[in-house]
Amino acid sequence: MADQVIRLKPFHYVHVLDNNTNVTEIVLGPKTLTVADHQTVVLQPTPCVIIPPRHYCIISNPIIRNADGSLSTDQHGQVRLRHGDEEIRTEQPPFPLYPGEKLYGKVSPLQVVAPLTAIKLRAIRDFEDHIAGDEWLFHGPGTYIPRVEVQVV
Repeated sequence: MADQVIRLKPFHYVHVLDNNTNVTEIVLGPKTLTVADHQTVVLQPTPCVIIPPRHYCIISNPIIRNADGSLSTDQHGQVRLRHGDEEIRTEQPPFPLYPGEKLYGKVSPLQVVAPLTAIKLRAIRDFEDHIAGDEWLFHGPGTYIPRVEVQVV
């Protein structure tokens, strides 16, 4: 069987499964990737997620990072995920979605609260000084940055 050659553009990525170790790795462009016989391309070339200034996105099943910011992997080298959890990411350099991560919805602009107005918020998880079920107002003027623990009512 002939090897497959994939040319990755800048800010594009693929997921490649190594059938010998059963570990899916991510390959970022720009790069010319030759897929060996023991590798399978699980995700075709996909553009990285780009979050412009004053926007955010929600990532389902986000990766787990160590205290120093590096990726947390299991003993086989597979990236570990927080299954069933979500993470809100704001403006940052373009990033790929690791195997198992999903973009929930789309990249959306942050909500701006005008002067003399407010938005009503409800805690859906315990965090900081709020208990699940607490309700409060976010008074304007200001930009509301969403949190996973808070729901806009």
